[in-house]
Amino acid sequence: MSIVRRISVVAVAVASAGIMAASPAAAAQQCGNLSGPAGGSLPLCKSWNWDGNDYDGKWWTNGPSSLPSQTYLQRSEDGTVINSSFSGSYTDVSKIAFRLCDRLAGRCGGWW
Repeated sequence: MSIVRRISVVAVAVASAGIMAASPAAAAQQCGNLSGPAGGSLPLCKSWNWDGNDYDGKWWTNGPSSLPSQTYLQRSEDGTVINSSFSGSYTDVSKIAFRLCDRLAGRCGGWW
């Protein structure tokens, strides 16, 4: 192999390693079974990906729910509580958590 070709191969390998090191980490995922404050449960998953200064991610149900009809999902994005659908996405968040609340019972479960 000529010296020019060897240098080209080494340069490509170094450049490729730099690109891989600069790429964001793969998304992480966690699933749990949230208990409703008036009974029942919801299998919920959440994912997050560090984009360099905060997180972007998604949440979704992971199977059938046994929640009463008046139970709903809330999420907390950096301390701001939002009533949520049972699936969705978020961007530019440092901390996210979910809980179930029930209109008839008038209470919410703990944050997950």
